[in-house]
Amino acid sequence: MPALMEKFRQERLSIAEEVAELSRGVQSFLLDVKTERQKQAQEQATALRESFQKVQQDSRVFLTATQKQRLAQAEKQKEDLRQFQEQRLAEAKQLADDLRQQRLERAKQLKEDLSQFQEQRLAEAKQLEDDLRQLHLDRAKQVKDDLSQFQERRLAEAKQLKDDLRQFRQELSIYVFGK
Repeated sequence: MPALMEKFRQERLSIAEEVAELSRGVQSFLLDVKTERQKQAQEQATALRESFQKVQQDSRVFLTATQKQRLAQAEKQKEDLRQFQEQRLAEAKQLADDLRQQRLERAKQLKEDLSQFQEQRLAEAKQLEDDLRQLHLDRAKQVKDDLSQFQERRLAEAKQLKDDLRQFRQELSIYVFGK
């Protein structure tokens, strides 16, 4: 039994050495795995950092390009708006000038029409005045002619009466005095 114990002890030592050897192997394997994983993690971290830096750089480039594009669009819109505003102002000025010109032409036309109307009214008034003067002259002549005829008739009647009276006196004188 001691031999068995010794054998058992040796086996146990042998198992312990194998376990220790396995443990060292496992430790070495784990250390290698850990080292490999750290190396992979470092490579992944480096790759991730580089990828992140590239994304940041690409983002900066994209944002810069986008900002430049938007600034260019804003400048173009500003220029378009300025041109539109200038065009509207020019159109408004042209419209105001056209309206002013139309008003001036209308005022001139109205002035000419009024002048012609006044001239026409003055001519009509002068014609009316001439017609009235002629009517008065004609009426005065008619009245004068009528008075003249009336006078002539009255004179003729007076002469006739005078002649009749003379005749009557003569006849009366002959009748009274007998001669």
